[in-house]
Amino acid sequence: MEQPKQKIVTGFGLFKSVNTLVATPKNLDDLTKCIDFAKHQKFKIAIQGGGNSYSDVFFNNQLVIDTKQLNSVKSFDSENGQITVEPGVRIGDLLDIIMPHNWILVGLSGSVNDVIGGMLSTNVHGKDSWKNGNFSQNIISFKIMLANGTTEIIKNDNGSELFNSVVGGLGFLGLITEITLKLKSIPSYMVQHQTQRIPNLEKLVDFFYSLEENGLEHAHALLNPFASGGDIGQGISDSCRFVNEQNCSDEKFKEFLVKKPRVCMLKPKNFWSLCKLFWNNNTNRILCDMRYRKTPTSYTENIIPFPKYQYPHSAKPNFNLLFTPSGFFEIQTIFSRDIAIQAFTELLSLSRRFRLQPFICGIKRHKSDSSYLSFANDGLSITMNFSLNVITTEQRDEYCKELTDIILKHEGKTYLAKHPYFSQDDFHRMYPNYKKILELKAKYDPDCLFLSGATKRLLID
Repeated sequence: MEQPKQKIVTGFGLFKSVNTLVATPKNLDDLTKCIDFAKHQKFKIAIQGGGNSYSDVFFNNQLVIDTKQLNSVKSFDSENGQITVEPGVRIGDLLDIIMPHNWILVGLSGSVNDVIGGMLSTNVHGKDSWKNGNFSQNIISFKIMLANGTTEIIKNDNGSELFNSVVGGLGFLGLITEITLKLKSIPSYMVQHQTQRIPNLEKLVDFFYSLEENGLEHAHALLNPFASGGDIGQGISDSCRFVNEQNCSDEKFKEFLVKKPRVCMLKPKNFWSLCKLFWNNNTNRILCDMRYRKTPTSYTENIIPFPKYQYPHSAKPNFNLLFTPSGFFEIQTIFSRDIAIQAFTELLSLSRRFRLQPFICGIKRHKSDSSYLSFANDGLSITMNFSLNVITTEQRDEYCKELTDIILKHEGKTYLAKHPYFSQDDFHRMYPNYKKILELKAKYDPDCLFLSGATKRLLID
């Protein structure tokens, strides 16, 4: 094992960083040595997958184990749709392997650089989660290395407490070493892509709850956060279904499976630095209005490869650099269908009052999931972000308190991989099953070897 190196580790939201030791194991023997090293130094271990979570979910100030070099594909049954991988396999690379054989995974996140172990540990959700559920629905079994150095095989059995605690459990109970996934059959990797203008929240809810009858599989919507009055909730629906079409060229298929090295011929850092010179609420409003007005009122359709639909941000990499130096908060919250319109209205009104209209304001539909810390309910979620460059710490705290009050009043819950701001009491109200995870922590890791900044704040008194 190479000696751990001192590094600065930062969440994707750029508002939290630590100077910590980072170990990069290449095999199971290295992992065992990492655990022995941490115990000898009396260090806590945080586990890093793709490093795309927004806050300190994957780091602490003692030792981070970066799993990206544990990235081999152990086996792939292309006939029956089953694949076994190490945790550091990048989702873009995995889709490159399985989709030409007419297989897909469900509940995929929007980042092409997420890795499978991180997707399991945060139980990511996708534009099809309303139909197919979260990433957990892909999992047949996984292997986990526990604090005592032993490895257990955990199967996706109904009612398995360890499965439901580890999946979505933020690396709190151990380190995933191998995952076996079942794949979903598709007719080709091409999709029929549809967009349509949505005038308000009522029509938006109608859209999401007519997906079945319209035969759609993936759907989300982008809102114009500057709309007010009867126009609140206006935006653009963006949906697709897989179709039996001739696959496009290999080059076009792979185009969005990797993060592009340049944006408009500039390096991402230079591109976003240039954008910062012009970026403010006025430019945000203009872009939101232009995007809404150029979208037709009736469906427009075209046939595109699935990666182009799923990973549009690959063409605009490192958009978080727009928010340097202070970073940004992104909050995704889910509400039941009957509450969603009222809750979304209050959240959007609050953002207008504080002049913190989000750069991205997205809506998705979800279904329930058995994992204890999963971001999943039968309902709709809203994603909102805001820059920390334009407000004082006092304004931020006041806004976040009012925002959290609205969320709790409507019995919503916030996605833990993005959460930037709420108390342990708020977390307990949102995720009452946390007690089951603490019981297993006492059994499998009584000395709290595995502990990130986030799990310490949320789960440890």
